[in-house]
Amino acid sequence: MKIIPSSNTSQVSPPKENLKNGFAKVVAGGRIIRIDSQKPYLERMVTGTISPGDTITHKAKSKELALLESITANLDAGIKFVDQQETSLAKIGGKLSEMALCLNKARCPDSDHTERTVLQEKFSQAKDAIFKESISSFDHSALFSNGPSKPLTIAVPNHGEWEGLSIERSDLGQTGLKTVMGGKVYGDGPGFNLDHGAIKRAFSEWRSLCTSNRLSWGMLVDRLHGISSLHQKILDGTPWRIPEFNSSPSYGPLRRPHRNN
Repeated sequence: MKIIPSSNTSQVSPPKENLKNGFAKVVAGGRIIRIDSQKPYLERMVTGTISPGDTITHKAKSKELALLESITANLDAGIKFVDQQETSLAKIGGKLSEMALCLNKARCPDSDHTERTVLQEKFSQAKDAIFKESISSFDHSALFSNGPSKPLTIAVPNHGEWEGLSIERSDLGQTGLKTVMGGKVYGDGPGFNLDHGAIKRAFSEWRSLCTSNRLSWGMLVDRLHGISSLHQKILDGTPWRIPEFNSSPSYGPLRRPHRNN
């Protein structure tokens, strides 16, 4: 599924990913990385590769506190990813508004050929801007997808288990958005003539993406507060043991609360 840019923009289609097996990327060591199945689960999904300097830094701390600091860094990185998504979604929403205005003016009976030609050019420029946002990234990881994609995953301890928090890439390959990106408001150029229903559907899909983004942000912030609270309890002397990763091959190392939804 592709977002179709205007003729002045070279077409780029993000790679399709296999949705059947595990997670594509995790946030570990404060970075978004690909899973390295050769590493132990803790390093693979939480701490990332630990350098000698990090080892020296953590000598004076318990392994539990050092681990919680890694989890905190991972949640911070996830929040920044979602924040960047929100910024790009806001820009896309602004351009959709410009496109809707172009369509309204082009449909006005008082507009002439010259004005409608200018409106089509503005419409194409807005499409180019949306396409540019659609291929933006954070920490070398795409913010958006063109169709279903694997989530970014953050492993966090929860009630004695490791749980996988999923951060979805906003899907810009939905029908309404694709229709608008393949349309026009005037002229004999490529694309099909849009109506107000197509713009309305694109806005509805965009609003849903914004809502999902804020829910992800709230989930990550809530878990960050929980980890901060646990960190303070350990400092105050409350015992805490690092959970073991799930060894069941049918469920994988992380508990995923929404896997069957």
